Amino acid sequence: MSDDKQTINSTDIIKLANAQLPEHEDFIEGIKVESVSEQHGVITFKGESFLDADGLPTAKSMTAFNLYKWLCHHFSNKYTLVD
Repeated sequence: MSDDKQTINSTDIIKLANAQLPEHEDFIEGIKVESVSEQHGVITFKGESFLDADGLPTAKSMTAFNLYKWLCHHFSNKYTLVD
């Protein structure tokens, strides 16, 4: 199955991920992918976590986590990072 994956660089997949986010029904204003990495064929996205002033999760934190996880599932079977 990994033979079916397209190669992509970090900059391009971050652009694709940020373009995809608003299409999700749980999209929250201000969410944005800022970095990406790949380990063992799984692409992980990181960005705004919506923590409070003390660094603790807010109501939006779990939604953000779930959106990044959704991106992981959405892109990991299609792409592999080349940088």
